[in-house]
Amino acid sequence: MNLALPLESLEKLESYKEFLQKWNKIHNLSGARDSKEILKNIEDSLHPLSIQTLNLTEKKMLFDVGSGNGFPAVPLGIVLKIPVILCEPNAKKAAFLQNLKAQLALENFEILRQRVEETRYHKSIDFITSRATFKLSSFVTKVRHLIHKETLILLYKGSRVQTEMMESLEFKQYQRGLRHYLVFKGESLCNGY
Repeated sequence: MNLALPLESLEKLESYKEFLQKWNKIHNLSGARDSKEILKNIEDSLHPLSIQTLNLTEKKMLFDVGSGNGFPAVPLGIVLKIPVILCEPNAKKAAFLQNLKAQLALENFEILRQRVEETRYHKSIDFITSRATFKLSSFVTKVRHLIHKETLILLYKGSRVQTEMMESLEFKQYQRGLRHYLVFKGESLCNGY
């Protein structure tokens, strides 16, 4: 990993890796089967922290859509130490996230077992993430009610991201291997998508 992280964060990331590996053997939560694959997913989750122009260290609250096994929000929340809302409707995955929260004492985490379009969150969300959930147009429709002009949206997309692009959306795209990090502000949605 290219980031210099405090020992406390490194220890929690290691505990997360071990916990996910243990649960994965029983509950099949992730395609990442071994320690090496899980570590790659952690690095993928944290890569946007190295993109200085995103200023992720200045964010106040992270809302993750379709949290599943915790990528990317769990590693980001561990490192950023900001309030994190994990929105996951699947009972098995939400149970994993609740157990993870308890096991790692992630007091800044909250798990919502519901669909994102049903979520009514009272606090201002300035950072939304999602990995491998919905196509872009569907994602925008589902989260629009949570977004304000200053919200930064960071989507972890695969190599087919170009087929999902929307003309009306102003975005930046960063790439690392096959991963595409699609970034846009709520402002581009508030101005007429």
